[in-house]
Amino acid sequence: MEANRTTSGATLRLPILLFLCMAAGFVGTTSFGLAFADETPTSAPGAPEVQLAPAAVVAAGADVLDPNTVTRLTSYTRHLTEGGTAFALEDGRIVTVAHALVDARGIGLGDVDDPFLIDFDAPDAPVTTVSRLHDLASVDLSDLDSTGLFGARASLAPQVPAVGSTVVMAGIPESGRLEIVTAQVLARRDGVEFGIGRPDVLVLDQAVSTGWSGGPVVDDQGRVFAVIVAVERTSGVTLAVPIEHLPG
Repeated sequence: MEANRTTSGATLRLPILLFLCMAAGFVGTTSFGLAFADETPTSAPGAPEVQLAPAAVVAAGADVLDPNTVTRLTSYTRHLTEGGTAFALEDGRIVTVAHALVDARGIGLGDVDDPFLIDFDAPDAPVTTVSRLHDLASVDLSDLDSTGLFGARASLAPQVPAVGSTVVMAGIPESGRLEIVTAQVLARRDGVEFGIGRPDVLVLDQAVSTGWSGGPVVDDQGRVFAVIVAVERTSGVTLAVPIEHLPG
């Protein structure tokens, strides 16, 4: 079932969310096998406060995937803090995985020590749309001046590349350094085969680490066609959901 709800809110003041970080500590996002809460959160950033372009790029593929479309996402819940990845689309939305938002009281974009903070409980929130079934989520920032958030925005691919195609994917692991790597599309399968409840996943031949969830997968022209949702450690493959399933 997909949820599409809007509430209102304003940007959290930094000391409030930093208290959540200090009280909980930082832990990485679980790759898969997550249980979701019944309620879908919503979020609302205010005016951009910091430049969120990634500090570093590691490995190959930066000539295809623009690193300025990607940023670190930190999710603040009542009891802990989790790290993941988000990226920006041309239509003004930021995209990540649903499991990064469910149960969260707020999120931070950019440097974990100095993030752009978004409070899910505050009064003038843009629309946040979540698909639990496909583990995809977006926050619509098109009505805000978000030029300070991302140095570039990605376009959508018209189709998923064929099996055997070489693609590029990006994510931000616990180290905080953006990583961009090439991979090959091995198959398109039902996620149940890999122990996750996603009905449509792409299997990529490069295993990624904690924190890559929410990262983009792009074709040879840098257009996004999938979002990383999990890694299957036994076989050493990454699972990504086609972005055609992104709600809204």
